[in-house]
Amino acid sequence: GVVRDQTVTIITHNLPPNDRFQITMGLMGTRGIGGYVVGTVDTLAASSQTYTFAIPVNLYGVPQIAIRMQSITGSKYYAYNWFYNTTTP
Repeated sequence: GVVRDQTVTIITHNLPPNDRFQITMGLMGTRGIGGYVVGTVDTLAASSQTYTFAIPVNLYGVPQIAIRMQSITGSKYYAYNWFYNTTTP
């Protein structure tokens, strides 16, 4: 779900346990690489989790935003996607 220019909520599946991920957001087409850091996530078990992150002020009004999760503990795991910056349930 998205609240325009405020937050995005994501659901993850099958993340590796005992890992730490950095979450970034950036312009569409960047895959979130070099984007604004919006948080970190520590995984305890390989299960589904729901996370909500604030959309950076510098991306307010941008119609499509890329989001990326990338391990910062040495593993090579990452995931990225994008979303419309429009309020949705």
